[in-house]
Amino acid sequence: MVLREGTPYTFSQILEQNSETEEILAELGYRYRSAPLSLQSKEDPRFAAQVEQMRAQMRERLPFVPMNNEASGRAFYVTPVLFAVLDQVRFKMNIEYAVSGGRLQGTVDYLLRGRHDLVVTGVMNEEMESGFRKLAVQLVAVSELFAMPTVEPVHPRRARKALRAGRALGGPKTAGFAKGVQTRLFGVVTAGPNWQFGVLDRGQKTVTKDSEAYQLPRDLGRLVGIMAGLLDEGETEQGEINREGERLSWANS
Repeated sequence: MVLREGTPYTFSQILEQNSETEEILAELGYRYRSAPLSLQSKEDPRFAAQVEQMRAQMRERLPFVPMNNEASGRAFYVTPVLFAVLDQVRFKMNIEYAVSGGRLQGTVDYLLRGRHDLVVTGVMNEEMESGFRKLAVQLVAVSELFAMPTVEPVHPRRARKALRAGRALGGPKTAGFAKGVQTRLFGVVTAGPNWQFGVLDRGQKTVTKDSEAYQLPRDLGRLVGIMAGLLDEGETEQGEINREGERLSWANS
């Protein structure tokens, strides 16, 4: 597999090559490895009953929901799990997030933005290794998108004034690059009941697949807790009080 420099590729074009994950990432300038990530689970006891009820409902309802396409898996597993995380911590959930402007282009199923950003990739009837290949490509694409220069339209007179002020203060003479880019970007691939995490390290230029996988409904509490821990921005006591009346009631439906 050889990627032409300066040529943009869609996610599907990359994945259609049927190359190994390690080979694809090497072409993109990243190393690939599998290792325990030892992700911490933030399991809030206030939501224990809600999570347990959701686990029981999954077991009861599964025999009546044929898992024969990706939409079924998303409706039965992915969306409820993400809302369970949203019940516990606040974050921005982008659905069908478009990535463009760089060398990799396409649509990410979910991009969750909190303390850490989390890419959620859904696959269906695929082995987890091929599913993780898709996640790895999307992690690289999102990472490069967030690291791209961002230029806001500025009136030329204001731009000249800001440049003169920067020079007078001995500050940088260039501006517009993305600020606060996180050093790590997390992701999780889900094939129905099977979930597996990964992380992209921008500094080390590596993508690591967690050697541990999670199975629903058995590992629901840990899975929700891990995502809550990654996304939680931290709240004040008053913020938690204000959120008491905002909780979703989907688990009781």
